[in-house]
Amino acid sequence: MMARRLLLSYLAIIGVTVALLAITVQIATSQTFSRYLSDQAGIHSEMLPVMLSGYYTAHGTWEGVQPDIDQASILIGAQVALSDAQGSIVAASRRDLIGQRADGSLGVMIPVPGRDGETIGKVYVARSVAQQRADAAFLSNVTRALIGAGLVVSLLAVALGILLARSMSLPLIEMSRAADRIAEGDYAVRVSPRGQNEVAALALAFNQMAEGMGSIERLRRELVANVSHDLRTPLTVIRGYLEGLRSGQIADRRSAEMAFEAMHTEVTRLLRLVNDLRQVAEFDAAKPQLERRPVSAAELAADTLDRIRPLAATKGVSLLDQVPTDLPLLNVDPDRMGRALFNLLENAVRHTPGNGTIILRVCFKTAL
Repeated sequence: MMARRLLLSYLAIIGVTVALLAITVQIATSQTFSRYLSDQAGIHSEMLPVMLSGYYTAHGTWEGVQPDIDQASILIGAQVALSDAQGSIVAASRRDLIGQRADGSLGVMIPVPGRDGETIGKVYVARSVAQQRADAAFLSNVTRALIGAGLVVSLLAVALGILLARSMSLPLIEMSRAADRIAEGDYAVRVSPRGQNEVAALALAFNQMAEGMGSIERLRRELVANVSHDLRTPLTVIRGYLEGLRSGQIADRRSAEMAFEAMHTEVTRLLRLVNDLRQVAEFDAAKPQLERRPVSAAELAADTLDRIRPLAATKGVSLLDQVPTDLPLLNVDPDRMGRALFNLLENAVRHTPGNGTIILRVCFKTAL
């Protein structure tokens, strides 16, 4: 479809261009030929009036001028007619015109001046029928030559247009098919850049996009696999304790309290995992929705330590708060900063051996 549209566009442009060129050349040829005829008439206008004026001066009448008119007609190869001052034709290369009134149909009119400058007659010069036929044949041959040349040029242009349309459409068709394969989940597909033009640049960009989408798909699968693994562990623990409670294997109060505490810990872990997924979704959507406000670093540290103390107590780990209370306020999102600090402390508690100690300090640097 794209190649057809491109080809039709090229054909339309070629047709209009060739037609305009043919019309322009035809008009220019006709005008040039007309100027050529006018130049010939100008030459005749210089010769005939002088000759006829001399004849009239020598004889005082137009009688006997017919042989001179015939000779002039043969000499210049045109029909010649002469009228007197009153407009009556007194001599002509066509005998049937003698005695008639002269008019513009006889050809180009050239006045014949007398000795004192008065007009003593008018001579008319017209191309013969044979010459007119030759003129028409010349213009017709020129027109046919232009049509033939236009057809040849059009055919060559159409052939080049087809090649150009195919060279432009084939890479786009290839990219369209590759896009369909990507839509079906085949992210390994690539297109071959051809040349150094814009289409080749588009092909390179397409390959980069396909590679990026493939990387994102791999990361998505890894994320799903990791999340599935992280979800499976706490859910398995919770299901085990629930089955123990339902079957009566956990009957005494102490065991039940331990089971509920363990399930509470696993549920808390699930909630953290859900929150982490929500944060990832927000950052992927480029909408983190940070709520910044001035926060005391000492208060943020104390609140986080209070949240992590139960877990530290179960591991027998001591927590020491060495955050100064006179630090400048921090312009941060307290909820997100608290989550980050909690995750750090949780990892520290989990990897600290029993009876160990975790010390929390804050290093403050002024930005330049």
